[in-house]
Amino acid sequence: MDISTSPATRKLVVGSSVVALLLSVAALIVIPSALRNILSEGFLPHQFCYLNNKQLIALHVGTDAVIWLSYVAISFSLIYLVWRTRREIPFSWMFLAFGLFIVACGFTHFMEVVVLWKPLYWLAGDVKLVTALASFVTAVTLPGLIPQAHATITSAHLSENRRQQLELANSELQQLSARVMSVQDAERRRIARELHDGVGQYLAAIKMSTEVALKRSKRADIAAPLYESINLLDRCMVEVRTMSYLLHPPLLEEIGLASAIPWLVDGFMHRSGVQVDLKMPEHLERLLQPVELALFRVLQESLTNIHRHSESKVAEVSLRILDNRALLSVKDRGKGFASDDGHAASVGVGIAGMRERIRELGGELRVNSGSGGTTVEASIPLQVVA
Repeated sequence: MDISTSPATRKLVVGSSVVALLLSVAALIVIPSALRNILSEGFLPHQFCYLNNKQLIALHVGTDAVIWLSYVAISFSLIYLVWRTRREIPFSWMFLAFGLFIVACGFTHFMEVVVLWKPLYWLAGDVKLVTALASFVTAVTLPGLIPQAHATITSAHLSENRRQQLELANSELQQLSARVMSVQDAERRRIARELHDGVGQYLAAIKMSTEVALKRSKRADIAAPLYESINLLDRCMVEVRTMSYLLHPPLLEEIGLASAIPWLVDGFMHRSGVQVDLKMPEHLERLLQPVELALFRVLQESLTNIHRHSESKVAEVSLRILDNRALLSVKDRGKGFASDDGHAASVGVGIAGMRERIRELGGELRVNSGSGGTTVEASIPLQVVA
């Protein structure tokens, strides 16, 4: 429920306004001359009470003028605050009541300046009457708001505590995500080594034994199956080697992106049939190992998405070093991943993983997708700050 417009608050405001109105009517009935003589000057100016002392008059004029101008400025500030935050701030009407009260107080000081030379004491009294009514309404309604204001402050403290807890949880999740990716890379490296040194070596040994059996065999009916087995073993060894390199390419550690990216692109074109236009520096220097690994994984995931989802027959890959940052761009001309209503669909786990990997290095990953294709852009600073 909106506490600023609760039934109890509305009743309190209405009751206070009615009482103030009754007091105003009573004041006009009891003192009818307050209206008839509002501009009457049948009195002596206030300067005679000060014996025309210029220093004393200047003191009162200066202080009353400053107070009046300050009150007016405060009131306009409150009005502007309520107008800008009328939908968010509670008790906005109370700020307006304060503004009216402060304006009225300011004009009482303004009248103190006027009556120094113009004896408009009836007008000054009417101004004070308005000030009294505004003061009465504010004083009566303010105590009733104390419990609601206390509840608002308590809710604000709870919200702040929850925000801090969410920030702490988010920080812990980011650390956990970084740890998971580190463990994932280590596991990929271990599996790649097992495939290359274990399964790959076993397949090579089986091939050698099959070739020996083929050479020693005298029967023609056995030669054909053995040849077929050798061909299957060759294909299997290629697949295992490719799988091992994709999990953890040795070229990336030994030579860097200068060799790993062309090898990845060539293999992708051979397997998928997608034509890739690769643009990268002719003599690319080695980058930090985390940067090279992140860029390689982004390119690998992007090419995989092109093959699986985009239905594009062409792609463009660009790697640049600009302003001490590595900039990788992967574009296709496929169907994109926009939903049926034209809005961008939610990103998958692969894109979320790429974005988190780039963020951990202080970089940024942008994905733009539509009916004309998808563009993945990664930007990573060369000087990584952990």
